[in-house]
Amino acid sequence: MMKIITSALASTDIPLGSEVGGVGPFQTAISGGVQSGLGTFLSNLVTTITVVGSIAFVIYFFIGALKWITAGGDKGKVSEAQAQMTQAAIGLIAIVASFFIIGIVGAVLGLDILNPFNALKL
Repeated sequence: MMKIITSALASTDIPLGSEVGGVGPFQTAISGGVQSGLGTFLSNLVTTITVVGSIAFVIYFFIGALKWITAGGDKGKVSEAQAQMTQAAIGLIAIVASFFIIGIVGAVLGLDILNPFNALKL
């Protein structure tokens, strides 16, 4: 009895809707759309800069923390480590703020900069 139910479920068509068109770079080929070259380039550039900046934040903040731990109570070294950690946090805030600004500029210009794999429907 269970074998009949599972085979009937396995052969049933399940509609996934019109929104499902593929994943990643294959989305355009599956959905039949054309990607905006400028939008894709800008999106990839923003993504790369965001990732590099975030990794730099982690490394810079971690080095500042290590400087603070190894300062040994020296006020000059502690303040230097605090300054480095503060600068790293300000850098991360700048990255997040630029992400929002890019989203607003992309909406005004009509480019989907933050979503590189959205296809334009013709």
